[in-house]
Amino acid sequence: MITRRDLIARGAVGALALTWPEVADAKRLTRTQERALRSAVRGRVLTPGDNGYSGARVVFNTRWDGVKPPAVVQARDTADVRAVVSWADRFDVPLVARSGGHGYSGNSTSSTAVVVDLDRLDTIRFGDGIATLGPGARLGDVYTRLAAKGVTIPAGSCPTVAVGGLVLGGGMGLAGRAFGLTCDRVTSFDVVDADGKRRRVDDGELFWALRGGGGSFAIVTAVRLRTRRVTSAAYFSITYSRAQRAEALARWDAFAPRAPSDLTAILTLTSDGATAFGQYLGSASALRRLVRPLGGTPTVGSADYLTVQRRWAGNQNPPRSAFAASSIYVTKRLTAKGRGAFVAATDTGATLILDAYGGAINRPDRDATAFPHRDARFSVQVISYAPIATARAQVRQARKAIAPYGSGAYFNYADPDLTNATRNYWGANLERLRRVKREVDPGNRFRPTQGVRPAG
Repeated sequence: MITRRDLIARGAVGALALTWPEVADAKRLTRTQERALRSAVRGRVLTPGDNGYSGARVVFNTRWDGVKPPAVVQARDTADVRAVVSWADRFDVPLVARSGGHGYSGNSTSSTAVVVDLDRLDTIRFGDGIATLGPGARLGDVYTRLAAKGVTIPAGSCPTVAVGGLVLGGGMGLAGRAFGLTCDRVTSFDVVDADGKRRRVDDGELFWALRGGGGSFAIVTAVRLRTRRVTSAAYFSITYSRAQRAEALARWDAFAPRAPSDLTAILTLTSDGATAFGQYLGSASALRRLVRPLGGTPTVGSADYLTVQRRWAGNQNPPRSAFAASSIYVTKRLTAKGRGAFVAATDTGATLILDAYGGAINRPDRDATAFPHRDARFSVQVISYAPIATARAQVRQARKAIAPYGSGAYFNYADPDLTNATRNYWGANLERLRRVKREVDPGNRFRPTQGVRPAG
């Protein structure tokens, strides 16, 4: 079975061959700015030349190791976040928030914006069916703590991804068809706004924008989500040969987007073959019957819910690596020609990872939250861990091959090479997001890569 974690492990060697890093030297703070920043916060302030700066500035994708922010502020608490925002307003300095640093496009680093590192805001609390999570809380820890209470939230499979960026971009995972996107479970946010004020946000336009619209509107310091009770799950995997790729895709496309909502099935296509795998909130015997339309020889099992999540995670501490990635959404069943294009796309060297939608993901209207892709049959992640120049070319070629059969893109799989990126991420919701941005941050203080700009 090939999961996202397996791909990262394979890519770790390729990362050593990185020969064309993205490089951007820091725009230095003035001495006055730096002194004022250091005196404003209790957390560490790291600038170029400081011990610890090199480690603090990097993100998960080593492609962006050449980007050097003017400063990294390791916020200790909400008071520090407020102080940084007030400082930035005084000196007219842009900010970018970082929760876990897993953003594909390096959107939580910058050569011109000060990074507000939220790693230490990692609260995990549970009560009355609600999980209260800090933006720096890692999914592996969240799943573990909630499993002890017999509950969970729908979220991703990488244990080191942090909650903040995940929920702001939407949040897909193997429980999504049953319980919705991560952002669909949110009841409220605690944020620091562009004026440096702490706010509880549970309705209105900002609440709408924060659920899938990215980190352009405020810095989230806590999020509350409705949990779901679950104690066990069943899982399956099926391996197909290279010659069976088109058949595997046809079977999966006919089955996965229309399967019972308690079942999420993913298909990975490579130049070597294909793997279908997934999770079912039911018994192993029932799952074995359900996946018969996928053909092949399924491996089926069941375990307590936390064990199954760790199965998807694989390596609990995946290595940093360099990669290129993109995405697209498919809204109609593929034709034979379309399936041929998908198979041919993997012969570029890129991998395609297809996540079934439907179920609870598609129940909200397109404009119920900022996340717009509610009519998708499935998403496609296009990814390569080859040396970065090769990886970029492979991803571009593969996405071009399948582009006639889909549209749009997922912000949490952000692609720095994507044309009209914000339109692809947010579609018809983009204009509304720009109006919200104009209302809450007209000066564009919060400035992630490929973020939302204020309406003119």
